[in-house]
Amino acid sequence: MTKVLPETLLRALREHPRTGSAELCRLLGGINRSTLARGVQVLEERVVSRGSSRRSRYALRRELRGSLAALPLYRIDETGQGHEVGQLDLLYPAGSALALREPFLWPLDDNSRDGWFDGLPYPLMDMRPQGFLGRNFAHQHGPDLAVSDNPEAWSESDIAHVLSTMGSDLPGNLILGERAYRRFLDSKLLARGSALLAGQLELAYPDLAAAALAQGAGGSSAGGEFPKFTARRYMGERLVEVIVKFSGADGSLAVQRWADLLVCEHLALETVNQQLGIQAAQSAIRHYAGRTFLEVLRFDRHDNFGRSPVCTLSSINASLLGTAAQPWPRTAQLLHKKGWLSAESVAAIERIWWFGRLIGNTDMHEGNLAFRPGLTLAPTYDMLPMLYAPLRGGELPTRAYAPELPLPAETPAWRQAAEAARYYWRLCLADPRISPAFQQICAENAQTLDQVRANSF
Repeated sequence: MTKVLPETLLRALREHPRTGSAELCRLLGGINRSTLARGVQVLEERVVSRGSSRRSRYALRRELRGSLAALPLYRIDETGQGHEVGQLDLLYPAGSALALREPFLWPLDDNSRDGWFDGLPYPLMDMRPQGFLGRNFAHQHGPDLAVSDNPEAWSESDIAHVLSTMGSDLPGNLILGERAYRRFLDSKLLARGSALLAGQLELAYPDLAAAALAQGAGGSSAGGEFPKFTARRYMGERLVEVIVKFSGADGSLAVQRWADLLVCEHLALETVNQQLGIQAAQSAIRHYAGRTFLEVLRFDRHDNFGRSPVCTLSSINASLLGTAAQPWPRTAQLLHKKGWLSAESVAAIERIWWFGRLIGNTDMHEGNLAFRPGLTLAPTYDMLPMLYAPLRGGELPTRAYAPELPLPAETPAWRQAAEAARYYWRLCLADPRISPAFQQICAENAQTLDQVRANSF
């Protein structure tokens, strides 16, 4: 009887990762599939197989901190109950294989529908600690986790290690690994006793802001990125989770501008919801201890510790399209052509995009547009006139507001967005929480936009 020596099979899979059964049989000297199956069974701990019949492929497991064990994948439903939904194997030399117990909620290309991914499954990539909070996390926990204190330097294995060890409260509804899931269970026991009451916010928010700044790595608020913290609090009898952005407290012109922009973000979210008819994140402005706070209700969290799935355009594009970053509508149109995104969603994205452009939002990267399963739009967030953000050194640059005009096919969306932007600039102009200096900018922008609309159509 023909046998496959374990060393021969391991060498073939090292040299030819994620190989189909027919090709692997050929590489092993023309053996048949039954012989291959017996060889794989001998190496069950080392070999991953996915796919059925002629789609079956094989790869070697990759160790994670010395372990070849698969990582359990959990989801938290909207009632706060956990479910084990699959097992994730890391592959040699890179990538992963996911075995699910229930349907995958996100679009998959032909390469991934059997569970193979070139990196981690793309909904997990949005869970990677990043931005201000991510840098704070890496600075605080990196040494204990034996990873760099710069999350941008993490390898795929580092990300999997961090998520499976401490990733209990990250965007979306997934938790990777038993240790992280147990941290989630522990947090449920402590959360109600530590959640803030409405009357405690005035003292608690300044303390949380100071702690967030003290824990941060050097330069962590650079690049025009707001410092922020997360909190659990009661709204009436509801226990909710919020992300809170905050300004400085020194009364400088730069701090005043950041405070103005936080109010502008709050008003932009209201405008998207009321004038464009597109759902936006719920927010509120608070002023405590000389700081301005923008409190945003997390739309991936629900009462009683419930969660819901969410995934950004950045991760979706990287996995399904692989195109360079470009304006949201163009990527949306590509997803529509593939059959993954509805025409209605494309039209809504076009209106959001043009509204952002017409209010001076220069920071509409793909991480600032998110979806729910079925690629339905998640609420709009991070929408504000970043054109007017202070420079790194605190200088307030003079910026020219020059509304971009549309191509013929873009005109209907542009007109709707322009009407909303016109409303928005006047809303900001009339808001007493915005400084007189920035109100003047809003007045000039409203006038400029009116002139462009009158002269162009």
